[in-house]
Amino acid sequence: MPWLDTDRLRLVPLTLKSLRLCIRNKATLEKRLGLRPSGSRLPEVMRPIYRIKIANIAKDGRNYLFYTYWQIVLREEDRIIGEIGFKGPPDKEGTIEVGYGLEEAYWGKGYMTEALTALVGWAFTQPLVRFVVASTERANIPSRKVLVRVGMQLYREDDRYLWWRLAKT
Repeated sequence: MPWLDTDRLRLVPLTLKSLRLCIRNKATLEKRLGLRPSGSRLPEVMRPIYRIKIANIAKDGRNYLFYTYWQIVLREEDRIIGEIGFKGPPDKEGTIEVGYGLEEAYWGKGYMTEALTALVGWAFTQPLVRFVVASTERANIPSRKVLVRVGMQLYREDDRYLWWRLAKT
């Protein structure tokens, strides 16, 4: 299984089997990945999203790295602190959308900027990817700051959401 290393993090993409296991028992998944169990369960709100990812990978296994969640592992603690991933493979224009989440105890330490920089860097090594986009609620200032730090530019907005884009150079 490929992974990405940064100064402080390791991004580990979950396989189809690992996504299923995470829904059933996150602690078992953490142990199988050789990590310290966090004691947390997959939040109920995330379960349907994981099921969508599972269904997409089952249909299109070649592109699983674009469908799966990459676990954000803090190497110093050997612990999952969040997740990041794309919402599917590149469209006809070469655009992919990224989403992410981090445990609140780890906010404000630069981890998400580090993880997003690494994943976007990986994405731009893929031949069909030309743009990475993200959306955030207007009120989510910390997420907006992460997107600006990785070089994304605001390209659309409405009363609730802001949409950001970064082009491959």
